[in-house]
Amino acid sequence: MRFGIHHIKGYELKDNVYELKELKGGLRLAREYSFMKRLTKEGSKIHLYENIRKIPHPGGKHTSSYTSYQTEYFLQLPGDEADVVWNVNSSRFVPGFHEKMSSMVKDCPSLAAKISNKENGFHYAQVSFFKEKQMDVLLNIIEAYNNCKIEQ
Repeated sequence: MRFGIHHIKGYELKDNVYELKELKGGLRLAREYSFMKRLTKEGSKIHLYENIRKIPHPGGKHTSSYTSYQTEYFLQLPGDEADVVWNVNSSRFVPGFHEKMSSMVKDCPSLAAKISNKENGFHYAQVSFFKEKQMDVLLNIIEAYNNCKIEQ
């Protein structure tokens, strides 16, 4: 019996859920898929994922080759296909995060206003070296969106 990679939707390892997602945003010449760690609860209306990309660096004449790892974050948005995620640093979100994100959650007007008005906890600087701040803001938005959808 043979299975293709697309037959596997995900797996669980040490209380972490990993799901197969198609990556969007950035410079991709072909479809790219990756198993990524889901950072949000099952049933969330918006999901946040963490992807660790392996980057090989070939050696030069006087240097050895080595491998580095880069952590990237992706969002799965309401209305998108179930296996599609968007890089949070892609043109879908920046520049103009407050305008773009508020438009994406416009079905929750109070949340859209918080983002649009750049309220504390719902906005981050476009150029930031602190991914933790960016993730905190995204998780705040996701939680508020989920709460809004429960109330509706």
